[in-house]
Parts: sequence; C-alpha cells; structure tokens
Amino acid sequence: MDNSVIITIVILFLVTVLFVFVSLNNNRISQGRKKKLLVKLEELRAFAYSNEPAIRRDAVIKLDNLLAKALQYYFNNTNLCGENLKLANKIFKKKDYNTLWDAHKTRNMIVHDDYDISEEESKQIYEIYKMSIIKIIK
Repeated sequence: MDNSVIITIVILFLVTVLFVFVSLNNNRISQGRKKKLLVKLEELRAFAYSNEPAIRRDAVIKLDNLLAKALQYYFNNTNLCGENLKLANKIFKKKDYNTLWDAHKTRNMIVHDDYDISEEESKQIYEIYKMSIIKIIK
C-alpha cells in the first residue's frame, strides 16, 4: 500500500475516535452541578409550601434563579433567565414551555408589582419549576 493511503486511513481513524470521544463526553451539565441543583431544588420545596406569604414569594424568586442557573449550564452562557427561556423552546413540549413562561411571569409580578402569591399557586409553581429543572439537567 502507498504511504499516502496509510496516512489517510490513520487520519480518518483518529478523526472518528475523536468524534466518538467528544460525543460520549458531551454532558451539558456535570454530575456535580446536577446534584447541587437538585439539592437546592429540594430545599426550596419547604419554602414554596410555606404558610407565610413572604417566604412563598422568596421561594418563587429563588426557584426562578435556580432555573436561570440550570439554563446557563445547559446553554453554557451567562444570559438572563428570560433570554435563555427563549432558547429553551425546543427542550419542552409546547404546553410545558408555556406553563414555564407563566411561572416566570408570576415571578416577574412578584418582583415588579409586589404580587402576593397564594399557597396553592406557590405549590403549583414549585412543581412547574421542579419539572422544568429536572428536564433541563437530564
């Protein structure tokens, strides 16, 4: 065989090995970060289920911050939550995506309009954020 053929075969083999290696190691979010997000998510559950309105409001804000962090890890950027939510439409089914946007809008009403969130609404929003964050980090 000609040397150029052998060199071509070796190069193609190395490119293939590199491609396989990169594909297998393409975890968007490291296991350590996933664990930290899930621990924080579980900690926020008690706050979201609180009887105190101020604690529930704070929980929704922190849940939105946690979502923002998960999306930043997923997209490997430092964009704001709303900007990354626009990019995330392909991660979710349309109904789930719209529900998540509604939860984010509720967070904005809490921050900008001093909105008081009910216990039931806070519980529902926690479950929305939980489902979304778990979906993002899988």
